[in-house]
Amino acid sequence: MQQTQRHGGEPIGMVTGDSKPDQFVFSVDPESIPALYDYVYVETVENPPGSDAPVKVKVLAQIRGIRRLALGVTPEHPWLVLRNLSLPRGSDTVVAFAKVLGYKWKGRIYLPRRAPPVGSWVYLAPDDLLEDFYSVEPERRLHVGSLISRPSVSAYLDIEGIKRHVAIIAATGAGKTWASIVLIEELLKKGATIVVLDPHGEYTAMKRTIHKLGPSYANAVRVIKARKDQEGDIQYKISIASMSAEELATIAGIPSKATRIRSVIGGAKRVSLWLAKWTKENQWLSLKGLIKIIQASIDAAEAVKLQGASSSLEVFAQRFLQRLAREAAKAELEKALKIRKLEELAAVDEGLVRSIRRLWLALNRDTMPGYDAIRYLEELRRIGVYGVNTVPIDVLLEPGTVTVINLAGLRAEVQDHVVFNIMKRIFEARLRHARGIEGESYPYPVVLVVEEAHRFMPPPTKKQTRSRDVAATIASEGRKFGVFMIAITQRPSRIDPDVLSQLQGQIILRIVNPRDQEAVRDSSEQISQDLLDNLPGLNNGEAVVVGPLAPSPLMIRLRDRVLAYGGGDISLVEAWGSTREDLQLVEETRREALKKAKELLGQEFTRLDEALTALTGLDFSRDTVERGLRHLVRGSVWAGFTSTTGLVYGEVIAGNNTYEVTINLLEQRFRCDCGSKKPCSHVAAVLIRAILDDLVRVESEKIENPWEDMI
Repeated sequence: MQQTQRHGGEPIGMVTGDSKPDQFVFSVDPESIPALYDYVYVETVENPPGSDAPVKVKVLAQIRGIRRLALGVTPEHPWLVLRNLSLPRGSDTVVAFAKVLGYKWKGRIYLPRRAPPVGSWVYLAPDDLLEDFYSVEPERRLHVGSLISRPSVSAYLDIEGIKRHVAIIAATGAGKTWASIVLIEELLKKGATIVVLDPHGEYTAMKRTIHKLGPSYANAVRVIKARKDQEGDIQYKISIASMSAEELATIAGIPSKATRIRSVIGGAKRVSLWLAKWTKENQWLSLKGLIKIIQASIDAAEAVKLQGASSSLEVFAQRFLQRLAREAAKAELEKALKIRKLEELAAVDEGLVRSIRRLWLALNRDTMPGYDAIRYLEELRRIGVYGVNTVPIDVLLEPGTVTVINLAGLRAEVQDHVVFNIMKRIFEARLRHARGIEGESYPYPVVLVVEEAHRFMPPPTKKQTRSRDVAATIASEGRKFGVFMIAITQRPSRIDPDVLSQLQGQIILRIVNPRDQEAVRDSSEQISQDLLDNLPGLNNGEAVVVGPLAPSPLMIRLRDRVLAYGGGDISLVEAWGSTREDLQLVEETRREALKKAKELLGQEFTRLDEALTALTGLDFSRDTVERGLRHLVRGSVWAGFTSTTGLVYGEVIAGNNTYEVTINLLEQRFRCDCGSKKPCSHVAAVLIRAILDDLVRVESEKIENPWEDMI
């Protein structure tokens, strides 16, 4: 209350200690002790630019340290002496350290050239002085909160500072996503085009609350999913034809040393381009088309082995091309494939012949590399992001809209590739517009928000990523073409220093890790050591802003966000409190499934794993069935049954992963995407689902009693 009364009134202290142009020490009136990070000013004489004579100015400073000095007693005094002392109030001295921020002259901030004289009065800065000092023109304002020590003074960032790129840095849980949401809200109000690269799917929740910004923002958030089983409005697609064979193999997760599998991919991809050209059907450029080509090459290689032909390559080529002709069912292709000799075919397309030879060399001894290639491509196909055509740029970019790219559930290599593809396309679209080049372009500046930035732009000595190079290009050249990056991270020490140093605007929340503090200090010239030392003491939602975003280093308290996001810590009370409910559901599901299995098999069983083993002829363990029941209770499981073939099939969604399952009751075998050789929890979950839904029947004409011989 006293501080409010003394704003700009009576002095609260006097400069008594070390005084420099950029800092000073002052003794504080014990009746008016200011708070840490509050603002004071001293009056001094300066020669501002454009002034013919010295003028008196108010030099603003921020308190970066406060301490009390005892008079007459020390920590070394015995307690028996101290407890009998009666120290009068005010017998200690309060000393404060203030960092000079500058003074305002004709709308601009300047740093003083003179040190405040010792004996100068120190005043608590009034609100109007702070508002003027940190003022931003109304049309350029981004309202992000208030001054950390003055809730009455609003804090604004300068939208023009976005052009120099931004880093939002904080320890986990300190509020970095909170800061990014507030910044996104303000940029939306300015009509910005925003793309959020979201590795965890946290920003998708903005779509559900965007109406809170007002009716005009009802459609201002769109969600594009990179995996088909995740949350999103539409699926992002990347053209297979635009990728090299090596790129495709790496994204599929094929090890670099698996040269034969990579050769199969390379040969098949070249053949797919040839087929698409001859048939004029782009289906051959899809992953499904590649799989058909590889299967045809496997069939041809196995046919050659059975025939035992001496001219194996020639025979392989003929068998392979004949199978492709039947698959394509095109007269033009059949006519082209009447060429019997490879020499003749080479005259038409030498690259095709090389691809056929490459396939033969990879498969002639063993066709397993072909099956392995199919397995890798099938996994990639289930993701859904790789197809024939790439999503148009106008689906990604729209003025006054936030496009959230939901990357949840993707492997790190695929996330990196999708981020690389999107960043590259956005940069090139803006470059084409700026230079008037034909092709995919976009006429408005774009703000690219990269969450978990250390994943995508690490130092090259630590990890190789595709997205780092394009991120470095955007950081160094993006402002010329209107592509601005906001990188969010809790580990700045794991970001390429060359990229981090280009992110000149920084919003820094609490940081504890010494390496991360050092990385922040090295990346910004405006982070002083005393400010760095104070970072661990910031509360959640409190931040230091430096660089072109603010007229001067700014310490703020973030305002409440309007939009929701899916981050934040879980509630242990809620999470563990639901355990009892889950256990009860598991028990109820087990009893129901066992009851139906008994009816189905016409036998008595004491345990569900025994019933599943009897039904399938596979060895189900008790633990496997328990985990399968938990999938049913906590995840998403569906099942189907084909009576004519005795095939149970289905899908289990567990966390961010999806597993397709097939169980052949007649042949007593199974397959699961997890790759397990023994019946796994996903197989158990699908089988139990089929039993619970009464899908498995014994009345089939072809399967009168498929388990009769298994019991």
